[in-house]
Amino acid sequence: MTKLKFTGTCFPGLLALMLAGNFTLEPQSLVAQTLVSPAFETDGKETDDKETEGKPQQKDTSATEILITITPAGAPDPLLRYRLWPAPETRRNVSVDAIISRAIILTIQASHSESSNSDAGTTTDRNEVQDWQTMPLAQLPIAKVKKYLSQYGFALNELKRGESLMRTDYELHLQDLTTPELYGTLLPEMQQARQLSRVLALRARVAAAEHRWDDMIDDCRLGFRLADITGTRGHFLISRLVGQAIASVMQEVIEDAITQADPPNFYWALASVPAQHIYETQEAIEFEGSLVSRMIKTVGKLPDAPIGEELARSKLRELMESNAALSQTIQPLEAPTTMLLMGTLPIAVAEQSRQLLAKTDQWKNRTEELSNSECVLRATVLEAKRTRDAWIAWSYLPDYLSEKYSDERDKFVNLTHDSLPGLAKMILMQILPAFDSVTAAELRGIQKHNLLQTLEALRMHAKQTGELPKTIENLRPVPALPDPITQKDFAYIRSSPTTATIQRSPTRQGDLKTKLTITLKGTP
Repeated sequence: MTKLKFTGTCFPGLLALMLAGNFTLEPQSLVAQTLVSPAFETDGKETDDKETEGKPQQKDTSATEILITITPAGAPDPLLRYRLWPAPETRRNVSVDAIISRAIILTIQASHSESSNSDAGTTTDRNEVQDWQTMPLAQLPIAKVKKYLSQYGFALNELKRGESLMRTDYELHLQDLTTPELYGTLLPEMQQARQLSRVLALRARVAAAEHRWDDMIDDCRLGFRLADITGTRGHFLISRLVGQAIASVMQEVIEDAITQADPPNFYWALASVPAQHIYETQEAIEFEGSLVSRMIKTVGKLPDAPIGEELARSKLRELMESNAALSQTIQPLEAPTTMLLMGTLPIAVAEQSRQLLAKTDQWKNRTEELSNSECVLRATVLEAKRTRDAWIAWSYLPDYLSEKYSDERDKFVNLTHDSLPGLAKMILMQILPAFDSVTAAELRGIQKHNLLQTLEALRMHAKQTGELPKTIENLRPVPALPDPITQKDFAYIRSSPTTATIQRSPTRQGDLKTKLTITLKGTP
């Protein structure tokens, strides 16, 4: 896997690591990043306007300021007039898989039609379509966008039919595959689900630009369902990450809508979305960890007594063959380079492996009984199991706690530590994504969800009082939601009754767009 492309083929593990760094699914650095503290903090106590208004505020040079304007808006009547998740009475315990498969096929057909038209010079440029996804709603060329969307009408209609079908029965029988076979599994449906979500989000943006709020919410609700369905199709982390990315696309639509002149309040609509479920990665982490067990299963259960040089070399050969098939970077075993590696590996890491085993109860004061090959074999299996268990065990803690204890955690799950034997490191670095990237992806989605809901809480407060609150601690009439990274309120400072800043914690290194400067306009 020296070169990865996301054009119909999805690999777990390394690709999941790449995708975890960015919700737009653009490849990021494979280096794990550590979450850092908010650039500025507030203790949540009420700010004295006389002390802050008219005086320069301390500049936060580490954050990029984003200017937004909001208007007062009270809760709808009834409260759940707008829903971003199917109503309980509409949900059916029926499998959605056939409908989704049909929607994906129709998306592929529409994409092919779009490509054919492009060759003939009769369709929209792809770069222009990408611009539509992010340009201000007031600048959208509505007629042109609607013409583009019309070719995806059948796919979107089919997707709509599956909105309230809540069961996913997508069984790929992965338990019957070897680890290399698992890594060669093609998942083209992930790419098409992304394309379908982009089209859906674009249609929702058009509805928001035309102030058709019911239609916008209908499409966003369908988008959140697509995110959930995609995330639960299969056990790979890549499925979860693509599902999270689709959900984030819908979040962006809602954020754009909130900053328009007269949108309704979507606080309770956002509350209806099971964000913790959509962004959860626990089951996928356990599955990815099980891939390590599949790899070392080839050597079988090693007995307490030494197995000898010949058998140890044979089992090491099996491990290396599996690793070669997985990475596709090592020549077949008969090639001279691989034979050379087989001969040099036990020599290169034998002493390191022997020292590692000497620290265990089983082989303390007994390592002289083991050949170099057996030392390497046993140390590789031991460290693979240790890292696998630690990777899964630390995932059982809430993400924000895992990050607070990152130093202690990384002693076990950091794949670059010196004690890891060479072959174990080669295997694990291909299979296990970086821990920080996985947890950051989950935290980032929930953080954005909570921030949107907090903005809607500010709008509801402004509707009731005519101004922004002095503090968001114990906010009325509805609560602000916490930043999931700190488990405290977002950092909030009011500088006047109509201006304030709210800031979230960075979710990765280089994440600077963390501060929103809010201006309240309009009358309650």
